[in-house]
Amino acid sequence: MVFSSVTFILVFLPLVLLGYLLIYSLLHKPRHSLIWCNTFLFAASILFYAWGEPRFVLILLASTLINYGFGLVLPPEYLPAKRRLILSVGIEENAKLIHRWKIVSLRREMLLAIGITLNLGILCYFKYINFIMDNVLSLLNALLPQFFAGKTFSQVALPLGISFYTFQGISYLMDVYRGETRPARSLINFGCYLTMFPQLVAGPIVRYTAIANELKNRILAIDTFTSGAGRFILGLAKKILIADTLGRVADAAFSIPVQELSPLAAWAGAVCYTLQIYYDFSGYSDMAIGLGHMFGFTFPENFNYPYISRSIKEFWRRWHMTLSGWFKDYLYLPLGGNRYGVARTLFNLLAVFILCGFWHGAAWGFIIWGVYHGGFLVLERLFPTFPAMLPQFVQHAYTLFVVMIGWIIFRADTFTHARYYIKALFGTYDMGVQANLVWMQLFTGDVYLALVFGVLFSAPVIPACRDAWLKTLQRIPPIRACVGESLRLIALLILFAVCLMPLFGSTYNAFIYFRF
Repeated sequence: MVFSSVTFILVFLPLVLLGYLLIYSLLHKPRHSLIWCNTFLFAASILFYAWGEPRFVLILLASTLINYGFGLVLPPEYLPAKRRLILSVGIEENAKLIHRWKIVSLRREMLLAIGITLNLGILCYFKYINFIMDNVLSLLNALLPQFFAGKTFSQVALPLGISFYTFQGISYLMDVYRGETRPARSLINFGCYLTMFPQLVAGPIVRYTAIANELKNRILAIDTFTSGAGRFILGLAKKILIADTLGRVADAAFSIPVQELSPLAAWAGAVCYTLQIYYDFSGYSDMAIGLGHMFGFTFPENFNYPYISRSIKEFWRRWHMTLSGWFKDYLYLPLGGNRYGVARTLFNLLAVFILCGFWHGAAWGFIIWGVYHGGFLVLERLFPTFPAMLPQFVQHAYTLFVVMIGWIIFRADTFTHARYYIKALFGTYDMGVQANLVWMQLFTGDVYLALVFGVLFSAPVIPACRDAWLKTLQRIPPIRACVGESLRLIALLILFAVCLMPLFGSTYNAFIYFRF
């Protein structure tokens, strides 16, 4: 079940919201009602997951139990305050306490290592075993063809959302180990956190510290609910009206044999895919954040207009921010960050982005994509005045071009396909008049509109309009402000209806990041 399906929008979501709000309103004590609300949301999330992946529900539940259990045994028994207490006692008692502290610390480190290994083991088996075995068999076939020619193995299916909830589990264990949050005492509350359907299958990667208080103490307010519904509708519009529309052109371009790919088709496909992946993923994030508000939770923002960036470094501060933050806090900084000299810093950057690419998918193309972005970050680190010394327009053009080439590597079926596709951008091959006419038929009115709005809204136009609208409402009389707010709601309802119409006439397109 996906957010942009009729089943979710018109059946699942209304029923879950109705049940959730009934439980919240019928049980008058907020803390008491939240226990039942979390239980209901936990059960609804399991149902949501089972709808599309019933055979993998046990994997999700096992991950929940593993991280919950290890979280309970990880809290630090000797915090800095207790270390100071150790130093204040006598020498003999001090030695005993220090010895005990070292034993406890070692035990905690071992438990953390086991917990992280279990999480990574589940992820590696289901996501990477096919990639590993394919490459091992290819190598063995090349070295010993008489024994391994034609050998195959059973493919392992990839559970939905495993990359996201595994990373959330690891972040929880790390935060508990570091003393940044108290462990969840309630299995229901923790299960609600890890499996919550708005962010279960494609993020944002929500840390337990971000919503720990809201799991135990939150208030459902009308204004929060309506703002969440509005955010959901805007995300749905991004997905249906822009991403899916531009996806038709991108899919057509990337399906053309590279020997027949003209510069016109190559550029059209690259530009459309660059916009498609942004609106597809940011649209999902908007829908997830909006759903979180409707249930009383505040999820972190995941995008901050990445296509207005003026460097690759800035791009990664704006693109998939929860993933970038995860790699920074749980990999880059533990590796040493930039504290051990230039060479170590560059190694850490490259290592992080290789793993970031591998996180996106078990294929060489994703690894190369990670190396590609890591390489540009290394260059920008080595030459800190570049691209800042360039005119602002050139900085934007440089960043967009580098990112677009990266998306070609990301989207292409193989690296060879990507290489020839990039070559076609600057090639001289012409399809011919007839073929070009057939190609241009893909550019219907809705595609042109999607391109225009896609380019326009990739800059912070909507926040600027919203701020101007709010300032206007503050200056006008209350009655006129009420009329203006009503018009805004009507506009959102019309947009919602426009988004629903394509869903009734065709099958839905899954979100791109669902496969990661």
